[in-house]
Amino acid sequence: MSDEETIEAYANLYLESLTDEVQFARRILHFQPYPYQEELLRDRSPFIAACCGRQVGKTTVASIKALHFALAKKDMHVLIVSAGLRQSMILFNRILGYIEKAIPVTALLVGGNRTEVKFANDSGIIALPCGREGNTLRGHTADMAILDEANFMPRTVIDSVIRPTTITRSDPRIIMLSTPWMKDHPFYEAVTKPELGFRTYNWPTSVNPQITKEALELERKTIGEPNFNREYNAQFIDDQFNYFPSKLVLTCTDDYPLNPEPNAGQNLKGEFYVGIDFGKHRDHSAIAIIQEQPDHSLRLVYLREFPLETPYTAVIGTIRRLNETYEFRGGQLDQTGVGEAPYEEIKQFAPVIKGVTLTPRTKEDVLGNLLLTMEHKDVTIPKQPRTLLTQLTQQRCEPTQSGNLRFSHPQGTHDDLAWAFALAVHSYRGPLDWMGMGLGVHRQD
Repeated sequence: MSDEETIEAYANLYLESLTDEVQFARRILHFQPYPYQEELLRDRSPFIAACCGRQVGKTTVASIKALHFALAKKDMHVLIVSAGLRQSMILFNRILGYIEKAIPVTALLVGGNRTEVKFANDSGIIALPCGREGNTLRGHTADMAILDEANFMPRTVIDSVIRPTTITRSDPRIIMLSTPWMKDHPFYEAVTKPELGFRTYNWPTSVNPQITKEALELERKTIGEPNFNREYNAQFIDDQFNYFPSKLVLTCTDDYPLNPEPNAGQNLKGEFYVGIDFGKHRDHSAIAIIQEQPDHSLRLVYLREFPLETPYTAVIGTIRRLNETYEFRGGQLDQTGVGEAPYEEIKQFAPVIKGVTLTPRTKEDVLGNLLLTMEHKDVTIPKQPRTLLTQLTQQRCEPTQSGNLRFSHPQGTHDDLAWAFALAVHSYRGPLDWMGMGLGVHRQD
């Protein structure tokens, strides 16, 4: 076959595939979707909401749908939005990968960069983070808006910024895909209220035939029933009895990476505070480091959870290296029970780290301090990894007959990172003013 015949064959194949999203995926992109993915690919409803567990291929389906939509008609504009730039780039990079591998699509590419592509038919795809206010999205119009991890975006951005981007288009589409997180949100309403007009999908991880029942059962035992139901069964969890509401936790997040493990001899400038929670057999050892910002707010910059059975000596060695890098201004360590012996060694090389015995009253003080700090928007945590967010939102409390609060977490789950983080914040903020329920000293000296 000559070059001209090859080009013509590709062109004919491409044109035929544009009439059907599944054929486009198979014949042009060489992706074989599962039946549950085919249904959403072919769905041309104006409003779609898919509540998804992990590893069901929602990113792949969204990227194929976006690419097909941009190529099937002229002058179509697709806007991909996530809470943070890194999340939106995951989906956009999948699109770029398909463009590079599909010859007919590559031939239509006329321009672009790491966040935008333009095609010869005047259509284009752009990926943007929504941020906390949606300022990056203002001024854009879209025939299709894909909201990746929609449940993690601020309500006001979805309602007041993203939806208006499609209002002037003749045949607009809004697609929301997310793992479930909180109920007080447009994504939950789209999934649960038929009167809003969304075609809904629920994809627990078990729909993926590549994932075995044995693997899922192991995850259930590892992360506990509540986390498993949210992350793998794609179920919304009622957090009305949780100490840290999901909405509050989410408002304290930002899109940035945590610091990696430091190199030997590395020294970082700044005011750093550390929180340490020791465990070994049933609970993990965990370390959290926060940094004071110029406006005196706090930012989580380092987080580490050690595997079970990690020797205390290994954790202590890590703390010693971290102290050399960060030169801690202060810190707190849970010396209750197993933490007593490690604390005796740690205070020899890091005397600014103080031991705390977690009685019911001090637990209320430490977590109450963190709660107020979060409510005042005085602390920032990264969106990923999500483990800390999960541990915070699953922290439960109930009043006791003595008048104190009893804190707990669901059976099979852990809260080591949450306590390490809370202790780090407490070491900076100091004790609560229990008479006025305001923050006491601004920093611990």
